Amino acid sequence: MSTSIEGLSPREESRVETLQVIVKEETPFLPKVAFTLITLASFGGATFTGLGLGMQGWGIALRWLTLWSIALAGGFLAWRVFYLHRGEFQVGQRSIDALNQTALARADTVARIVAVFVVAGSTGALVVPILRTQSMLRGALVAGSLTLAVLLLGGVRRRATAVAALVVTGLLIVSWSYADVAGHWQMWVRVLHLSAFTLWLGGALWNIAVAMPSGREHPNIDAVLAGAKQLDRFRWVVRFALPTIIVTGLIMASAFRSLPLDWWLTFPGVLIPLKVMAIVALVVVFITCPLFRHCSPVQGVCNIDDLGQPVDTPEMRGVREGR
Repeated sequence: MSTSIEGLSPREESRVETLQVIVKEETPFLPKVAFTLITLASFGGATFTGLGLGMQGWGIALRWLTLWSIALAGGFLAWRVFYLHRGEFQVGQRSIDALNQTALARADTVARIVAVFVVAGSTGALVVPILRTQSMLRGALVAGSLTLAVLLLGGVRRRATAVAALVVTGLLIVSWSYADVAGHWQMWVRVLHLSAFTLWLGGALWNIAVAMPSGREHPNIDAVLAGAKQLDRFRWVVRFALPTIIVTGLIMASAFRSLPLDWWLTFPGVLIPLKVMAIVALVVVFITCPLFRHCSPVQGVCNIDDLGQPVDTPEMRGVREGR
């Protein structure tokens, strides 16, 4: 399918009309690998912190689920509020409207699924020992998660609802950072750490669960350009988020730098280098993903220059030959 792009010269427009958008049947796996890696890294970090707070077993898992579900919602909402635009420069409005309508319908469904995880983790504050003497803060954390879940259940189609949910997420991140370090200066380092983690994790969810399938349903040039612009906004955020996660993590880990080497090689100290290794692997995936065009199954979203270029795979050769 081909379409012209508004705002181009006649010569450029005639070239665009000859372009074809190719959609791969298989879903790229590298974004899924990245999503899994950051989830595992977060669980390792939450386990280490939970042990430091005097927690064990299911309590650590519940606290991790609380923070993970909040981050999942926050980054997802950030894409809805900041990356998805009603219009794009030199891109046909009709195609953008159609793409956004499909994306928002899917986003509503995914948001409701995320809400289930947020509800499941809403009682995480009740199992943190340090919060037993801070009933107001503990109650606020539980109420905040439930409020976030209610807003997500209402869907994210309305921008005002998405903004309200994103504000609640931000307040939860700050409140949990305060709860974890009891007002110490590292609270703000932790705010940056959790915020960067949130933007990456939830954004990855939107790309996998919303952007990719929506792009498949609209294989036209305008939709590809709009999708590419959204993805590029997310990439710029990740370019800052990944270094922020690494730097803030090292700052928080510096409190243990005087401990002997064997502590870093045994549990729970080994969780810190393991988390760093997972983040480094994420950096590799982030660099590799666009090189192998694994950001999207729709040709051109990863790199606009791919539009009109043949994809030399058995599946694509079959498409071009009409098989």
